[in-house]
Amino acid sequence: MLHKEYSPEKKISILLKTCKVIYESMSVSCPGRTLGADDFLPVLMYVVAHSNIAPLMLDVEYMMELMDPAMQLGEGSYYLTTTYGALEHIKNYDVMQMTRQLSLEVQDSIHRWERHRTLSKKRLSGSPVEDFVKVSLLEAGANIKTLGVRASTTLQDLCRQCAETFEVVEPDTYRLYISVDGKYQSLTPKELPLSVKSSLHHSEHRAKYHFVYRPGVCESEADDVPFFLLPSDI
Repeated sequence: MLHKEYSPEKKISILLKTCKVIYESMSVSCPGRTLGADDFLPVLMYVVAHSNIAPLMLDVEYMMELMDPAMQLGEGSYYLTTTYGALEHIKNYDVMQMTRQLSLEVQDSIHRWERHRTLSKKRLSGSPVEDFVKVSLLEAGANIKTLGVRASTTLQDLCRQCAETFEVVEPDTYRLYISVDGKYQSLTPKELPLSVKSSLHHSEHRAKYHFVYRPGVCESEADDVPFFLLPSDI
């Protein structure tokens, strides 16, 4: 069905629906467990490996080159880059070591494409997306939304995106927290989400974390203390 569509937008819509079906199937198999990107990617790779890879690769590259820059902030773009990463991993499977660093290799592949897309789309868009951040509403793992961000995006900027995405009634009473293995830590308005994400991804003990948008003290009342890994996670 994906290969028969001509429009990049329709192809992305089909890909998004497919990925959501995979997530739903995983949830049925693991009731009560919060599933993240690290859980999803291996399952996606399994599905991709059992599909017709050649036309799928053509479709993914087709969507990457022709996707409307305005769609870079959506979930469809996130799952497109994830599918690209899965395909890259499968292509290079024989030369890659099966270690915990595997997911980092896939991330590097995705980031290479993001850099390529940033350079090719600068003429068309003044705010190219460089990465994605998943944000939960109220509680870690609840009502997750995927938001596109730039390297210069601050937590204050991301809070504005969250207010619009989640359509909260009183956005001034909400702020962003990081939940690391169930422990919440507040984040300051000037911090960079991608820096926080990178520090967690590259920590010696990769803890399970969530960005959480929930009511809290106002930004003007927040202590100007930057994010740091909790002692138990170092």
